[in-house]
Amino acid sequence: MIRVFVVDDEKLVRRGIIGLIDWEKYGMEVVGDSGNSQETLEFLKREEVDLLFSDLEMPGLSGVPFLQEVKKVRPEIQIVVLTMHQEFELIQQSLRVGILDYITKAQIEGENVDAFMESIRERYRETVRYTQLSERRVGPEEISIWEAPDKKQGKAFAGLLKKAGVSFEKLDDRHLLLQEGVQTDEFLKAPEAEQSSLICLAEVKGIAYSQLEDLLKGTVKEKLFQDREPGRMVYEYCYPELVNTQPGESRKTVLELSMKMEFMLVQKVYEETLEIIRHAALNNEERVAAFYHFNLHWCEFSGKDFSRYFEEVGSFRWWYEWKGWFDEIRKKVLERVGEDREELESIQAIHQAMNYIREHMDREITLEELLRLTGMSKSYFSRNFKDVTGKTFVTYLNDMRIETAKKYLTETKQPIYWIASQVGYVDEHYFRRVFRERTGVTPKQFREKY
Repeated sequence: MIRVFVVDDEKLVRRGIIGLIDWEKYGMEVVGDSGNSQETLEFLKREEVDLLFSDLEMPGLSGVPFLQEVKKVRPEIQIVVLTMHQEFELIQQSLRVGILDYITKAQIEGENVDAFMESIRERYRETVRYTQLSERRVGPEEISIWEAPDKKQGKAFAGLLKKAGVSFEKLDDRHLLLQEGVQTDEFLKAPEAEQSSLICLAEVKGIAYSQLEDLLKGTVKEKLFQDREPGRMVYEYCYPELVNTQPGESRKTVLELSMKMEFMLVQKVYEETLEIIRHAALNNEERVAAFYHFNLHWCEFSGKDFSRYFEEVGSFRWWYEWKGWFDEIRKKVLERVGEDREELESIQAIHQAMNYIREHMDREITLEELLRLTGMSKSYFSRNFKDVTGKTFVTYLNDMRIETAKKYLTETKQPIYWIASQVGYVDEHYFRRVFRERTGVTPKQFREKY
């Protein structure tokens, strides 16, 4: 059981907190309570306490100095701060001392206290586990770690090892530290090993288990993302090299490079930029968000339906999957514009105009705006625009508006007047007429049909 001590200078509030929470449900028991800091510190010197729920405003020693004194008496204790209001500055100071979390007294009476207490229990256990890991050191020079893609496969593989009588240590739900000298060939072929990786780490003797865990969740995770290949499961790394790995480029830099026309048209630039993208300092969520904008930027040339983007890339785990996706887009773009480097500048300008039209179609767009944007003369722009898009500027704008309206009609429940305004038609009746002329049905009929 997790031993809890509650501190609040108001006895009724203290009793209320103790009485309102079903402590046993969360594997906790209240071993004491107090109304002042001195009593609390004396108790902590005498008795074992794991988790302190404490108000910060009390007679005598209080606030952050009180928390600091608590940590001196019991460095291993975890603290949850009780506040009347969400006092940002005080909470920030408390977080720097090393508190586990904070909760307002009003929240304890609210409906979300169960979720909060569950979170506290898990975070407490995780903190204790991490502290224990910090005290342990890796013995061998080289170790092998089995990494499963999820908890389910981690559990399945652990069962497989137990059945085979193989010794291992569970680092967490996804990582199993294998005994020295274990022959893994037979396990690599097992169904439970699908999508898993065997990570061989050299020169790790003496590092803390907590460092090993941080490495697995950080640098090794990124290296596996970059290096993973279909059919290959074993990956060897050297600890000092991993520690000295330099962070890659930012999301902003990656997007700037990948949105240039030369990225698509020049093979050498494409390959060099892909390597930068491969090593970029992005986690999976940031990567998915960044390349949504990339997809949107190139969809006029690639023909890809950007509304299906998240469905398309949602299952990607490795770089080689993203590379295949980039290759496909580039192939489609090249089919549309060719590989004529001499026309690179004019194609880039027309692409800029196409993106400008898409981004501003909700208002009137004039040819003069696009001429200023591209720096082209009217005749030169018109000729190049038609060469690239196959349409005049006016036809292209109207087609884009109608196609976008179709997406709104089939993918949202927004009213017709709202859709009309989003695609640049101030007059709803005029929009309905144009839509029918181009599609043969009214917006309402189109929505009902599709």
